[in-house]
Amino acid sequence: MNMKRQLFNLTTATSILIASAFISCKKYTCECTAYNQNTPESGGYSNYTVKKKDKTKLCTDKSTQPDNNGNYTTCIIK
Repeated sequence: MNMKRQLFNLTTATSILIASAFISCKKYTCECTAYNQNTPESGGYSNYTVKKKDKTKLCTDKSTQPDNNGNYTTCIIK
């Protein structure tokens, strides 16, 4: 009986660790679009993959405010 309990605990712990690994490694697509305040159309587009853990730092924090020429970039998580 004790052996069955140990096997159950080991299986449960392993399942939790595997599920945590998959969740923490989830990836998102970051889409960045360049704009200019003087033109209505976008000036460029790029996308790349970011991990869930770093998604804000690596994506949305890359958005910029308009510079002296009116150019700016908007990045969002998809």
